[in-house]
Amino acid sequence: MCSINGIIVKDDDDDPSSCKKKILEYLINGMKILKHRGPDGSGLMFDDEVIYFKEFSDVRIPVNKSNRLGIGHNRLAIVGHASQPIPNEDESIWTICNGEIYNYYELMEDLQNDHGINTDTDTEVILHTYEDDLLNELDGDYAYCLYDKNKNTIMLRRDIFGVKPLFYINRDKYFAFASEKKALWHLLMEIDGMSFEEAYNYPVSRLNPNSQLIYDLNENEYEVEENIQKIRVDYFENNYNTNTDYETCKKELEEALWDSVSKRTRGIDRVGIIYSGGVDSTLIAKMASEYCDVILYTVGTEESEDIEYAEKASKDMGLKFRKKIIPPEEYEKYLLNVAYAIDEIDLMKLAVGIPIYVASEMAKEDGIKVVLSGQGADELFGGYNRYGRILAEKGEEELKKSLHNDVMNIYKVNLERDDHCTMANGVELRVPFLDKDVVEVGLSLPIEYKLNDTERKIILRDVASNYIPDYIAYRPKKAAQYGSGSEKMIYAVARKYGYSKKKINEFFENVLMEKIRNMH
Repeated sequence: MCSINGIIVKDDDDDPSSCKKKILEYLINGMKILKHRGPDGSGLMFDDEVIYFKEFSDVRIPVNKSNRLGIGHNRLAIVGHASQPIPNEDESIWTICNGEIYNYYELMEDLQNDHGINTDTDTEVILHTYEDDLLNELDGDYAYCLYDKNKNTIMLRRDIFGVKPLFYINRDKYFAFASEKKALWHLLMEIDGMSFEEAYNYPVSRLNPNSQLIYDLNENEYEVEENIQKIRVDYFENNYNTNTDYETCKKELEEALWDSVSKRTRGIDRVGIIYSGGVDSTLIAKMASEYCDVILYTVGTEESEDIEYAEKASKDMGLKFRKKIIPPEEYEKYLLNVAYAIDEIDLMKLAVGIPIYVASEMAKEDGIKVVLSGQGADELFGGYNRYGRILAEKGEEELKKSLHNDVMNIYKVNLERDDHCTMANGVELRVPFLDKDVVEVGLSLPIEYKLNDTERKIILRDVASNYIPDYIAYRPKKAAQYGSGSEKMIYAVARKYGYSKKKINEFFENVLMEKIRNMH
């Protein structure tokens, strides 16, 4: 996993306030801000010149040279050895990517007859599938930029569920994109003269999942196409032509999960698990352990319920386990680090983000670059209390709509936060429950297989009970902010500054925001 960013200058060279002579400086500053996402090397392209480097001090910024286009990449090396940007055979198309293409081996076999394969990295297949009009064949989690010199266009595209983030701004003088908002805030302050507070509150656009943006460099105009690939919710009708019995549904779900975990661990010796001791992360951990070594990472405060369950389950399953009990003197440090990482101040996101951040910090200490989590299972299988209320008050059809909507919008609520928290430590997050096949099976299941008046995630728990202890498979849902104790941590920090629980938003506005500004 990596970072990508870029800037297109719109104005003319004759304009005395033109950004063109400083474009490389702006590009590199954005790359520096995002360096935590890709510590293993960097590369950039400005107009026709390409530079690969390890340290930013190795890059010499040309004096008085005018450039219009710049794209940058910081690399977290997981698959292959190639540096980015990567070109096609005749260097007419270039790409930078934040992500993983899980079916790149299979695609390479199909593409190598018509294309010269020059690298051992999954990113190269993006170029050749673009040339052959096969981009929809990519199976992965990604946000990438394609520069087509012949068409003079830039394409930005994001994966189907938004596992990998991508943001952009369109200003009078320039258009820019980046993996995190903070790199765009820098441009708003440097080029547009905004204060930090103005930039922080600026309505930065996100490229929605399953969408692509085409920027025409000739016209300085862009179009966005959304809902490129269709998500089917008729999996069983399409494959079985009848109402499917429970055992058949269970078998299909189980096979889809095994395939998803297999894809996400291929070629990796060790993975970490963001581990809560709940059914979702435990099932993923157990499945992953069949393909590689796993280490479970659990975080909480003293008397954390998650740590109690996680420690017992890891021992019973014979899996490596690390825990961190966050002491009170570290509460403020982690609150600040997470607030800086996620580019938001929101109580729930901060509280859920803290255990994810600390777990990925431990993974980094162990030299692990990939972690898995159980994110997405609650939205697919009805894990939250509110789904039971919807079912009781509005019926099955409304619940189906709600589940579908929550899966399609999980990127805004959870995925961007989770990505930022793990990548703050240079660790890539993969989410097996948000594999396209798993999602299509999950959304196609009858509601009665998911929940009823007294049970939630019924079919998933039954699948899990084949592999993990029943006291975990049927453990009631405990939200991360409560199971870990992280929400109480935030209130404790606020009290230190004289703010009660009821005045938490005042604490965020008066204290936390100022501290974040100083970090920037």
